[in-house]
Amino acid sequence: MLDRIIPTSLFRGHWKGLSDYRGTTPRPDKLSRLLVVGVPLAAGVLMLLNRGCLSAPGALLSAVALFSGGLLASFGQLSTLRLKLTDRAGDNQFSERIDRDYLDETAAHLLVAAYSAAVSAALLIMAMSFGADAAGRIGGVWAAVITTVTTYVFVVFIIALPRLYVAYTRINKVRRELSGTASTKL
Repeated sequence: MLDRIIPTSLFRGHWKGLSDYRGTTPRPDKLSRLLVVGVPLAAGVLMLLNRGCLSAPGALLSAVALFSGGLLASFGQLSTLRLKLTDRAGDNQFSERIDRDYLDETAAHLLVAAYSAAVSAALLIMAMSFGADAAGRIGGVWAAVITTVTTYVFVVFIIALPRLYVAYTRINKVRRELSGTASTKL
């Protein structure tokens, strides 16, 4: 029953997606996992150690809210691509496995980023209500936590985009002359 509130399966799918699953046995992609965890933590620690502050939290709140909406819209498009593969799975079940894997991985990344963006928005609202100074700036632990979560959203989004592009080009059979996944001379 708590799985409706606690997104364990969502984050588990996201973490599993940070693997090399092209072979028979998936292997963790340690560099991607390090970046996904390390970069946001480093940003939050730097914010805290340097006594940084978020001087325009309202602008950041707007950006995070828009980002969350965009991520959910992207997920809708991704679902359509995945449905296209599911519908024709009988003909190409094995040859399109990697394409389906790309989409499945990207779906988890996009939803984790959207979820984290919503958490970031909630944290910003609480910090603006309880942790802002007289000038409306947010500093200290609030700023560090918000920076960590927001950076996490950005890093996950950056990881999802190339996967989404590769899946798009493969599923839609984009010509080599136009596909960024094929190296051709222009």
